[in-house]
Amino acid sequence: MEDRLETDSALHQLSERLEDIGKGQARHEGKLDGFEDELHGVRADVIGLRSEVTGVRQEVSGLESAITDTRQILDTFIEQYGRDREVAKAQAELSRLTTEWHADFAQRKHTRALTRGLVHTLTAHAVYRNVVNTATVRACTEERMLLEPTYWLAPAAMAVAAKFRNEDERGERARAHACMLDSAKANLFFSLTCSRFGDESEAASWMDLYLQSLDPDELGQDFFVVLDAIASKELGDEALGYTQQAMARWNRSGLRSSSDVYATADMSGGEQWEARLQNLRQRVAKNEYTVLRKTCGVQWDTLRRGWELATVPGRTLAYLRRMFPDGPDGVDWPINDGSHVDSALERLINQLEPDEADLREKMRRLERVIEHGGDLEAAKQAHESSIGPNAEPVTFMVLLDQAVFEPDEAPLGPPARRMALQAIWPSLEHAANRVVADARHHLPRRITLSVAGWSCTVPTDSQLLVEPDPLVNELTAHIEQQTQVQSDAVVRRWPRVCCALAIGGFTGSLVVPFVDGARQGLSLLLTLGMVSWVAWEIWSVPLRKKHVNEQGDQLRNESVATLAKALAQCEDFFEEWHEAMDQLATLTLWGGRRNQN
Repeated sequence: MEDRLETDSALHQLSERLEDIGKGQARHEGKLDGFEDELHGVRADVIGLRSEVTGVRQEVSGLESAITDTRQILDTFIEQYGRDREVAKAQAELSRLTTEWHADFAQRKHTRALTRGLVHTLTAHAVYRNVVNTATVRACTEERMLLEPTYWLAPAAMAVAAKFRNEDERGERARAHACMLDSAKANLFFSLTCSRFGDESEAASWMDLYLQSLDPDELGQDFFVVLDAIASKELGDEALGYTQQAMARWNRSGLRSSSDVYATADMSGGEQWEARLQNLRQRVAKNEYTVLRKTCGVQWDTLRRGWELATVPGRTLAYLRRMFPDGPDGVDWPINDGSHVDSALERLINQLEPDEADLREKMRRLERVIEHGGDLEAAKQAHESSIGPNAEPVTFMVLLDQAVFEPDEAPLGPPARRMALQAIWPSLEHAANRVVADARHHLPRRITLSVAGWSCTVPTDSQLLVEPDPLVNELTAHIEQQTQVQSDAVVRRWPRVCCALAIGGFTGSLVVPFVDGARQGLSLLLTLGMVSWVAWEIWSVPLRKKHVNEQGDQLRNESVATLAKALAQCEDFFEEWHEAMDQLATLTLWGGRRNQN
């Protein structure tokens, strides 16, 4: 009974504890429900916050886009503002320079117009027929002189007016004053005007003075027009002679300066043009003289170089005949109608003075800036492209080189280009002689041909005939002897036979009976292989000798054919070499016809 009471008491206590636990759980469930309600509220707050963050992010993206657009607009505005500022500056500077131009150089335009009218042939006829009063001419030119005392064209126009009035002393003083201001332009002006008025002797005298005043290292583009006029005999034969003498003198001076630069031992002028002539040489094509090239070996590079140099006279003659079909002296065409003189005189009158050209250059740069809306880089490129390469002066040696070898680069007519050829002909002839001497230096007396290990030497003189039959017989005998030696070397190789028999006997008697399976099969195959090898070594000697003889016959036929082709190509090669060097006499005769005349 006591035990039951204790058990009931324990159960009762356990029941009370369970009730306490249930009550505590109920309380915790209430708290959990509260927490769950609070979590639902927090979740709702998070969702609301997320939507607000999304809205803020969209607003930020819109703001960034607006800032980017604003920045682009601002950059465009700043760039356009900079260009507009450059345009405004260019317009203001151009306006100032234009005002300065009219203030300083406007009178020169009238002086040029007056001079252009004075030198016209119709003006001379009008004066001599008393259509125009000479006093009026004198008054106009004196007014120009008073307005432009530092401009060489003003006293030059006074000299022309004095000639109309037969005032020799006044004209002499006016010419001297013009020459003092600019001797080169004044001398050329008087030469051209005398030629236009028909006084060739005086035109030649002024042309001589003009040529003496030039710097051969800085020839302007106007000289090309003047050279065309002289070469066309529009200024007479005397002026042509003076020009030829001046060109020969400049050529010698240019060659002396070249000799100082290169410091060579022998400078007679040929070196100046030797590179030009070598560029005209004929090259050996890859499919030419292939057999000779193969049999010559290391000699071929020297032979090829000499052969190509030997072609220089012929190729040069062909080029000159193509560029100068009428020969170095041309034909006696009638004198031109004076268009070159008119063009040269017009260019000379319209030519700007250095101060004018400098100011005009600045104005053109500003005009380009305005045209391109303030884009300085585009304006610079447009200005440089508008100038062109022909605006730069050239040296006399460059002029000669362009006239003869680059006619598209030199604005010269055929008569002027022939004058350039005549000026450099001694140098060209000397250069051709040097190239041929170099080609002859590369020409050996004999060369060695190698075919299938056999060599022979043949002469390079085309007059010494080479009989191919003895050489072919020697080559045939050499190959047959070599084949016989190789055939005699084919014998039974008894050490190999003994070695094979030993290996086969050992394998067949000691290995095969004591193994089985795959090892027995392999051993049996090895034994059969050794036996077959022994049989081949004993009975294959005739077959191998036959194969060696067949290879020898094939090598003999191929070598004989190669030698025959090499000898034929050798004969053609050196015959062309000698014929090409003989073209030097024809080239010299073509260029020296004027001396014979």
